[in-house]
Order: sequence, then structure tokens, then C-alpha cells
Amino acid sequence: MRALIVGPGKMGKAIASILALKGHAVVREIDVGETLTEADRAAADVAFEFTEPAAAEGSVTALLLLGIPVVSGTTGWDPSAARRLALAKRVAFLHSANFSLGIAAARRAASVVSRLLAPFPAYEPGIVERHHSAKKDAPSGTAKLLAAEVAAQRGGATVPIVSLRHGGQPGEHAIIFEGPDEAIEIIHRARSRALFAAGAIAAAEWLVLARPPGPVSFDDFLDAALMPQGERNAPQGERKGP
Repeated sequence: MRALIVGPGKMGKAIASILALKGHAVVREIDVGETLTEADRAAADVAFEFTEPAAAEGSVTALLLLGIPVVSGTTGWDPSAARRLALAKRVAFLHSANFSLGIAAARRAASVVSRLLAPFPAYEPGIVERHHSAKKDAPSGTAKLLAAEVAAQRGGATVPIVSLRHGGQPGEHAIIFEGPDEAIEIIHRARSRALFAAGAIAAAEWLVLARPPGPVSFDDFLDAALMPQGERNAPQGERKGP
């Protein structure tokens, strides 16, 4: 797999390191504001976009217009227009607020617990999330996704989120259902950025093989992993989820 890395920051460096370990090639690292060329389209199978909210839409749009499949993990921006462009151009585009397999499992678990407790209003849901002090968006995109998943099982009721920004924590999310005499907690703690990089690369490997003609989700990638081997690379329709 030949990859472009747009945004050679901490996540970009983590992705480049794991790509090298897996035998993939980084054909170019592109900083925000640098120009993409036709040569980039010819050289790359996929682009990883991990920049900043203000730069994400422009970077993703430029990649999609060139016909380069994109895996984007930047949060704090609205990717709706990029999804529409990917559909119109029939270019693969996968945006996720979180590429952790553990978060994906926790989200699905939270959905089940929320559905089971929905008839019992005394069990009140809430989310506590904390990240390093340099993280710009609060609540995090992941916290919003988790809250939406829980709320969907409770008629759309608002799920409160508490956000902390301090220290060097890569990411921690706790979904809490507080009852009168008991509490249910689903907690995910990230130990390093490597887990997000590994998830993004696994999703990109699937994207390059499946070549979906438009936008897909991290859930599509996960569902494909559960399929029998012969069906695994068939393109999936877009679904909601991280």
C-alpha cells in the first residue's frame, strides 16, 4: 500500500512508523497548506488526513477532487460536504472520530445497555471524557458519538458530557448509567496514539482492497471483518458510527 500522510504531526508520525513496520510505503508527507499534484494521485493508493479542524475540509476536498481515497481522523469539523463530494466523485472516503477497535466495541456495548435500561428512567446516563491539554475540541468527537448512540436508545433524550483537558492522557471515555442503588460503567482508556494509528491503517488496507465508490464508515470496516473471507472485500453502504 502506498500512502500520503497529510498532517505530519503526532498522529502522522505514528501512522508512518506503523506503515513502515507493516511493509507499506509513505510516498509523501504533506503539511497543511502544501499543494497536491497529479503526481500524488499517480503515486498513492490512499491518503491519511490527520490535521486540524480548520484545515480538514480543504485538505479532504483537495484529495477527493484528485480521486485519492481518504482516511480522515480529524475531529471538530463537519464532514457532510466531503461525504457528498465523495459520493458524487465515487471516491472512497472514511471519516471517523476514533479508530480504536476498543471504542467501537464499547459503543456497541453502550447501545445494548442503554436499550435494556431505557424502560427504567431511574438509570440516568452520562459520559465523562478526558484528553491531553493540547486537544482543541471539547467534548471530543468520540464522546459525542457515544452520547448519540446512548440517546438513540432512549428516544433522543440528551446525554450529559463532562470534558477534562489536562496532562498527557491520549484519551479516556466512561459511559455511566447511574441507578438508585447501582451503577453500570463502560470505560475505555487509550494508552498511546499507536492504537488509533493501527486502527486507521487497518481500515485503509480494507479501503484499498474493497474500493467502495463513495463514503463509508468505520462500522462498515468492522462489519466487513466479521464477514466470511470470500465476502470481506465487497463494498458496503455508508452507516453511522465511529
